[in-house]
Amino acid sequence: MRLPLYILLYLLVTSVTYSVTKRLELTLVDLKKINDESLVKKMMYMVHSLDNPKVDIRRSKRTHSLIIETEDPRLLSLIIHRFKTELNIPPGALTTRQLPEVKVKNTYRLHKRSLGEFDITAYNSHESVNDYLDELSISYPDLVTTKIIGYTHQNRPIKILIINNQKSGAKPKVFIDGGQHAREWISPAVVTHMIHQLINGYYKEDDRLRSLVTKYEFHMLPILNPDGYVYSYSDHGIRLWRKNMNNVTTTNCTGVDLNRNWDFHWAGRGGSRDECSIVYQGQSAFSEKETKATSDYILSYQGQWHSYFSFHSFGQLILFPYSHTAAPNPDYEKHRSAAKSLAAGIKSVNNRRYTVGAVGMILYEASGSSESWAYSIGVPYSYTLELPDLFTFVVPTDVIEPTANELLQGLVEYFQLIEEEDPKVYKQLVANVTESLPTREDNYQTSDSLYSSERRNSQNIFLLLCLTMMWGIIYY
Repeated sequence: MRLPLYILLYLLVTSVTYSVTKRLELTLVDLKKINDESLVKKMMYMVHSLDNPKVDIRRSKRTHSLIIETEDPRLLSLIIHRFKTELNIPPGALTTRQLPEVKVKNTYRLHKRSLGEFDITAYNSHESVNDYLDELSISYPDLVTTKIIGYTHQNRPIKILIINNQKSGAKPKVFIDGGQHAREWISPAVVTHMIHQLINGYYKEDDRLRSLVTKYEFHMLPILNPDGYVYSYSDHGIRLWRKNMNNVTTTNCTGVDLNRNWDFHWAGRGGSRDECSIVYQGQSAFSEKETKATSDYILSYQGQWHSYFSFHSFGQLILFPYSHTAAPNPDYEKHRSAAKSLAAGIKSVNNRRYTVGAVGMILYEASGSSESWAYSIGVPYSYTLELPDLFTFVVPTDVIEPTANELLQGLVEYFQLIEEEDPKVYKQLVANVTESLPTREDNYQTSDSLYSSERRNSQNIFLLLCLTMMWGIIYY
């Protein structure tokens, strides 16, 4: 039986496809059963020396464990075998389990898509997220605009969304980015969900969120590393890919760790000059198009930022400068107090606990990171948040919405505390924004239409497919 032509065309132009990830396996090493720091260092060195992007190892002080994650079961078996035979790690200290399968949702359309058709609780493709941002700007032009602030090495747009209630006058700016590291899918998903909630909360008169949007201007970049993100969910990609997709000229290795490429103590401890390392810092500070575009955008509003947040995963941590050293920054107590209020707000929703501290003190030294750079250029409050969960990058989609809810409540309490304890900051920033208004002209490309150039290209391809299909059916 033949389907009517209009049904076939509808199915074609409204198709939804899912990119299925490879199943990952996770091994936990219980450090309480080892109690030998030299052995811990040997295990970490053994895995790092493989220089294999399909495996990741990290130490969790909170759970007293080493966490090894891989999409290659044979590689994991080899690592465990070497742990047992070469380092005499007792079998009872090792626990291995398979992680759940998660998917990235791709939706392609020729016609304008309604906002309700975007699945805010799913992991969505880069193109789908960008389309959603544009749809928001079309639907809420008095509150929302989108801008392309640059392009990646593979010519994908880096798109930012701005929530600004212009009727409430000049206000301090808040920057939130996600997806610096490709494999951390929960990060772009949560930023996108927070965008959705802030806008809905404003129009539905949720007093908490309406107050945030009235007092602050939010600049939100869900996917800072589009090329790496796309590669991590593609059929030929690597789920645990961390870096961008810049082709390094002197080796066959690919990619730079964007969170080692910012121009504050670049090339210090925690980065690497090895082009094949997962923490390769790049040839110079801001050598990468993604960090250069984002930093240029932030600098174009220097003196107007209240807070900077970079969302990562995993570990449930609220981290602040410095990252290049374990020494405290000059505003350590101020950062710590605000971070504790953020953590308390998060905990009040679902009792999820975040640990608070400076990067170099409670995690590891990581020179060239974004939150320390933002602080160095005068952003008063600057943070990296490691989102759920405690053990893995592979987070089920049902964690997206509650995490966004928690963070928004955390931000409500965070801003309230700063307004009470540090009121001069808000007043000074309002004055700075007001002073800049007469001369401030935006140099970035506005993308408030679904029919931007990159979208038109994909539409032309689909139109050609439709015409070809029609021709085939007519002459069949």
